[in-house]
Amino acid sequence: MTNQRKCHDCGKWTDSSENYCVFCDATLDPVLRAKEEKAERDRIAREKKLLAETKFEKYLRSLQESEKPGHQIFFKVLNVAFTIYMGVLSFFIWLIALISG
Repeated sequence: MTNQRKCHDCGKWTDSSENYCVFCDATLDPVLRAKEEKAERDRIAREKKLLAETKFEKYLRSLQESEKPGHQIFFKVLNVAFTIYMGVLSFFIWLIALISG
């Protein structure tokens, strides 16, 4: 008699050398099953993130991924301007916190 594993989905016994159930094609190996479930959760999270993006975020992402030199330069200029803006804003917040004690 060979070693067998019971399928968690259909409940039928399958040869232990198989990674997938021969009846319902479910994953029998617990490590492989955990990897597949994690990959599926990650895929769903990415899809939800893409659906939740605003129009501005989609526009910035399209600029960042664009191959046109004009779009790349515009994205870099926006990135530098945002960095300078956040630096100045952070300085004033630090200054106000320092003055107020």
